[in-house]
Amino acid sequence: MKLLIRRRVRRPPDLTSLFDVLFIVVFAALIRAAAAEHAAAHPPPPPRPVAPVVPPAAQALRQHALADLGADLAARTPLVVRITRDARIDALEVGDKRIAVDVPLLEQSRDLDAGVTYLGDRGADLRVCKIAAVRLGASELSHYLVIIAPALPLADLRHALFDGLHRDLDRCLTEQHGLAALIDPAALAPAATPQKTP
Repeated sequence: MKLLIRRRVRRPPDLTSLFDVLFIVVFAALIRAAAAEHAAAHPPPPPRPVAPVVPPAAQALRQHALADLGADLAARTPLVVRITRDARIDALEVGDKRIAVDVPLLEQSRDLDAGVTYLGDRGADLRVCKIAAVRLGASELSHYLVIIAPALPLADLRHALFDGLHRDLDRCLTEQHGLAALIDPAALAPAATPQKTP
């Protein structure tokens, strides 16, 4: 019986794939070297300095704020609320229209030391801007500049009326969306002209 002995023939290693890998490595190295040379020859421009943000000056902000407020006030319709010497609203004036009103702003207080109290502190319906809105048939006063004009100088008003009217200035904005101003008639009086001495 013959034994067949097969000899294993060794194949030479696959040189094709080894050359491919070597080629890729050399090619990548060449590309990297070319990129580094180009970067060295053409450095990137230095970054532009960032200009610091300078906040606007307070005076400029003030001027813009006053201009905005002035434009808002100029767009509103003036509504004059006339207050008599005995602390009653007696008229509303809008343009050429005058609406007669007779609403008291003060009442005798049960507290004898207080004397009188401001009615607007007791309820929203008794405040200047609410009274004006009701008489005008308006739901709010957002389109009006409410000008509260007492007949007496502010220094001569009763304490309760003086304080109550000032509280109503804030309430007018929060409750009726109207801007209100309390005008001192003493500031409107013409200054006395000095008389010439003979």
